[in-house]
Amino acid sequence: MSEAKLDLIAKLLAKAESTTPEEAEALTEHAERLMVKYGIEQARLDARRAKTGQEREEIVQEQMMFTGSYARDIRELGGNVAFALGSIRPMQSERPGGGYVLYFVGFTSDVQQAKILTASLEVQAMVAMRAWWASRRELYRWHSESEKRRARSGFIRGFGIGAAERLRESRAAIIEESGSGTALVLVDRQDRVDAFVDAIPHRRARARQGADRSAFTHGHRSGREANTGGSAVMS
Repeated sequence: MSEAKLDLIAKLLAKAESTTPEEAEALTEHAERLMVKYGIEQARLDARRAKTGQEREEIVQEQMMFTGSYARDIRELGGNVAFALGSIRPMQSERPGGGYVLYFVGFTSDVQQAKILTASLEVQAMVAMRAWWASRRELYRWHSESEKRRARSGFIRGFGIGAAERLRESRAAIIEESGSGTALVLVDRQDRVDAFVDAIPHRRARARQGADRSAFTHGHRSGREANTGGSAVMS
């Protein structure tokens, strides 16, 4: 993906984070559709290069580190985004001094998209969680501080899963619109990333404690409604 296209997507998402909910939805849906379409365009170009013996796009491993009270939840959100975009594989680690690290493994252009979208959804998730907590605080009045934090954490986790579902559905629709052959090209791209990941030594992460059910449900609903994709704006 060219720097100009990345810059356009970044500007759309940046504006979406500081405007009205209605305009934010239109801007972010436009950005998401551009991401998917450019990703398909890049996959087709890479496939043509392979047929003519030219050098293919590089598979890279880049990281994002998250800190703060909800760092682990935001990292999980980023992992969900990676899977929803289709040709990226997330890997995780923790820093001894604090911080949760998410590695995006995939083709350069796809990884750039995942990092940009994760950063935007992090902002949206935190804004949505704070608004939800302001309206629900009294319901948790007699809960312990750890239970209150678990509720807020559960909301963010639900938000991430809901947003990823929306992304996956949007991507599937765009692939279908793109015509025959597109799915096969993307599968080949995904298989190459999977082979790359299989060659990387890694260990299984610890399982997470279950989320507060009510908070997770509200977060999931909010994530489904997040500004991550759809058809409000056509490019």
